[in-house]
Amino acid sequence: MSKYLDFLQQYPKHLGDPQGVTETEIKAIEQQFNVKLPLAYVEFIAIFGKKKGRILRNYSSEVAYLVQNRKDAVKSAREMGDTAFEIKDSHFFFGQWQGLSSYFFDCSTLEDDPAVYVLDAGKADVFKSSFSQLIREELNKVLKFDGVIKK
Repeated sequence: MSKYLDFLQQYPKHLGDPQGVTETEIKAIEQQFNVKLPLAYVEFIAIFGKKKGRILRNYSSEVAYLVQNRKDAVKSAREMGDTAFEIKDSHFFFGQWQGLSSYFFDCSTLEDDPAVYVLDAGKADVFKSSFSQLIREELNKVLKFDGVIKK
């Protein structure tokens, strides 16, 4: 049962046609990246991991992009030189927007619903106070587009 993203259950017809990953696939991702994924993100990829539907639709957020997202973030930081943000092994790059901005959380905090950071032009800043807040705001964009929420 969903704990952090349970608000999505009220709007199934607005989510598009997502496809999630299995528990086995989630464990494989954790092993591949040597991290313990936050519960809020696990809930997300269990719904949207293979096919994102309408949530984070402008981000490269499916699990098939995880390796490339990290490579692109590292490359971007390297190009910025010594002044760039230092990427750690515990930084998990779950999304990317138009090849310009990389979105991540720090798995070393061991928080179930961690802050989301954006890495852009070699600098990392807090983007959202939690992963669930990001998904809630993305859902609200969809609901506004669909006329469920007034603009």
